[in-house]
Amino acid sequence: MSKIITNGTSVSPGIKIGKAYVYKNSRLIIPKYTIKPEEIDSELLRFKKAVEKTKEEIMDIQKQISTGLSKDLSDIFSSHILVLEDPMIVEKTKNQIYEKKRNAEWIINDISADLIKGLSSIEDEYLREKIADISDIHRRLISNLQKIEIQSLADIQNEVILFCTDLTPSETAMMNKNFILAFVTDRGGRTSHTSIMARAMEIPAIVGTVDGSSQVKDGDLVIVDAIHGQIIIDPTDTEIDEYIKYQEDFLQLELELAKLTNLPSQTLDFEDIFIYGNIEIPEETKVIKEHGGQGIGLYRSEYLFMNKSLPDEEFQFNEYRKVIEGFKPLPVTIRTIDVGGDKVSTTVKTTPERNPFLGCRAIRFSLQNRDIFRTQLRAILRASHYGNTKLMFPMITTAEELITAKSLTRDAMAELKKEGKPFDENIQIGAMIEVPSAVIVADILAKHVDFFSVGTNDLVQYILAVDRISESISYLYNPLNISVLRFLKRIVDVSREFNIDLSICGEMAGEPQFTMLLIGLGFRHFSMGPAFMYQIKKIIRSITVKECREFVDHLLTLEFTNEIEETVRSMCKNKFKEILF
Repeated sequence: MSKIITNGTSVSPGIKIGKAYVYKNSRLIIPKYTIKPEEIDSELLRFKKAVEKTKEEIMDIQKQISTGLSKDLSDIFSSHILVLEDPMIVEKTKNQIYEKKRNAEWIINDISADLIKGLSSIEDEYLREKIADISDIHRRLISNLQKIEIQSLADIQNEVILFCTDLTPSETAMMNKNFILAFVTDRGGRTSHTSIMARAMEIPAIVGTVDGSSQVKDGDLVIVDAIHGQIIIDPTDTEIDEYIKYQEDFLQLELELAKLTNLPSQTLDFEDIFIYGNIEIPEETKVIKEHGGQGIGLYRSEYLFMNKSLPDEEFQFNEYRKVIEGFKPLPVTIRTIDVGGDKVSTTVKTTPERNPFLGCRAIRFSLQNRDIFRTQLRAILRASHYGNTKLMFPMITTAEELITAKSLTRDAMAELKKEGKPFDENIQIGAMIEVPSAVIVADILAKHVDFFSVGTNDLVQYILAVDRISESISYLYNPLNISVLRFLKRIVDVSREFNIDLSICGEMAGEPQFTMLLIGLGFRHFSMGPAFMYQIKKIIRSITVKECREFVDHLLTLEFTNEIEETVRSMCKNKFKEILF
């Protein structure tokens, strides 16, 4: 009987069938011994050479990625070099070798363990995922001190599905795509460097299974369904046959749907629906373009702030400009930093939050850290000169926040004008609608912005008072709850009343089962990841706005979530059976 794992997160779509290879990574043995005073200089030299060797290896990986994939993706490893050269870490290691008279491996292992322990205790996903980067550097540095050759995934010469506790970015970068069909990890999240690289390399991947690698052994036949997020171990003959057909159908469907790339995203009654992409790094623009994206509806700028030091204006400006020029004349909407102080930089002094989701994050953080906010505003404004740019503020809860953020934006504009630096003086400014208070006062907010963008991930969480990552109450987190639908309808109604643009950029926008629902509610601008862009365009081109409205009118008469779910499910099954998997 087959075993099914369903608790992972699909981060790069696809379906693969193959034999499992459990990658245990090279287990490092940390020697611990004291050194004599006369041995300190030679120990420091050994440490220095190991750092130099590690830096060379990282730069070699950068070069390979820059040649094989892109320069933007290779920039991931710039943060590794920054950590490796961090004076705090380097000097701390040297000082402890002097003071404690311990060997370098022992000292480095203790420092790394302290860093990882500190990050592990933080509830924020972005910062916890830095653990993989630190582990990667730690492993390479220790191996080079001991002159141990690190096992490379590039050496695999048979087709396998890789299972492991975790993958470092450098391990992912060295994968041979011809032989590693897909990978599954126990740890990780959608925004980790490893996940971003998997999407760029187009390797199907599921991460965060908790114990997936311990449930499989070398040689087991497995099916990885990285569309629905499930792994089948030792599948039955029936399951194998079903998935072979499923795989063939999916590939055929992708080829068929790819023909839609340059066709208009228009309903049968000739209403245009716009499809944009969500991105975190410039590299992701390539796949958005390939899927026919009509611009970027959400550029999550917080990725730039995940390094040890804050990004300066010039660095940010260049990163934004890459994307803006790449899509010119199509629009690029840049969201200002949507994080709390605990995940920006160790140089920012913050007080630990008891509840980060309700604390000083997003626009609240920016307004309390105006130097950081000013630098980002200047960078975005300067980049706006090079294409069609929109500026968006996250997690607006009051009109006062919005007015203050706009005032600071005008201040930044005045500075740039005085300095003679060009920018788009008519740049559109918008607010993300992702908390209930913003929906309730949307009519007030609408007077101060050019557009709204709905972030359904947080909006659903806050409307229903449900932590969306809590397993015990995950059943309550449901975007088809009638209260969510009513809130969405109000946002549409207010946008129309005040004649401002409206888009939706949360996960709902990128799920085909919700396309008719959202169009029926009145949404015309969708922003999403590339996974289901083709399917959503196909649905759009096979329906009328009239039938979507009628469908929504019926849904809004229902009172219970299970009724709404069943109605949506039945509609998808009957109408889009050949499109949806």
